[in-house]
Amino acid sequence: MTGATGRVRAGVPRLHTEPAAADERALSATDVTGQWAGADPRYRGYRSTGRGVRLDHRVRLALDLVPPCPGGRVVDLGAGDGYVSAAAAERAGAVLGVSVDVGFPPPLAELPGKVERVRAGLPGPLPFRSGSVDVVVCLEAIEHLLDPEALLEEVVRILAPGGSLVLSTPRLDALLVVGHLLAGIQPPGVEASPRQRFGNPLGEQRPSGHLHLFTRRALREALAAHGLEVESYREARFSSSWWQAVRASRRPGPRDLVVRAVFAVYDVIPFRKDVMVVRARR
Repeated sequence: MTGATGRVRAGVPRLHTEPAAADERALSATDVTGQWAGADPRYRGYRSTGRGVRLDHRVRLALDLVPPCPGGRVVDLGAGDGYVSAAAAERAGAVLGVSVDVGFPPPLAELPGKVERVRAGLPGPLPFRSGSVDVVVCLEAIEHLLDPEALLEEVVRILAPGGSLVLSTPRLDALLVVGHLLAGIQPPGVEASPRQRFGNPLGEQRPSGHLHLFTRRALREALAAHGLEVESYREARFSSSWWQAVRASRRPGPRDLVVRAVFAVYDVIPFRKDVMVVRARR
């Protein structure tokens, strides 16, 4: 990819030089409008603890896939408070990290580096020059959009030739989903209504706002249709994100501890996990 050579571009490393319409409404993560905002304090991808910051398993895997781009530029789409954006830019060795969302809630912990904040709704249009970005990070936002392909089109447009997309999204054919279906229970994240959860008495009862879900095959085909070749593929555990959400919103009760114990057994199974994390090259 362009930034991987270590070549530092000349000039001021600013990206948002093309105007774009920005939705400035304070959307929550469950507003089913076809746009995404990572503002839910329970699903930021990390949690502040007395010993520092604990990242969700899916975020740890995603950061491991961020390629080095010394002197390059990293853009995080649907970034929430920018904590993960800063971590991704630091991991890449980028000269500029940009956090993109429709609003920026206060971070739950001190950011691990500097990020520039750009207000824009997904799927776009995004206010960046074509070919101006080395790495795009987009963690669990694409499934919330009415038009996922519009997002991929914008990602390809702003990526430099050879640039990388690090993306995560729930896996529709995960064992957790299949198991719920076999038991006649509505799977988590596969909801019948945007207003409330029906058919599942377990876990969180607030809808996730997922509109489009992918199997592994569908995700590869969607990326390939837009000229993005999958280089690396990982699968993350839903249990980590669920436990972070529980700890962020309430003191865990007996029922939470029982569910956590069940997840501990389920997590031993090493395949068909719950969240797909990929790195794809333009």
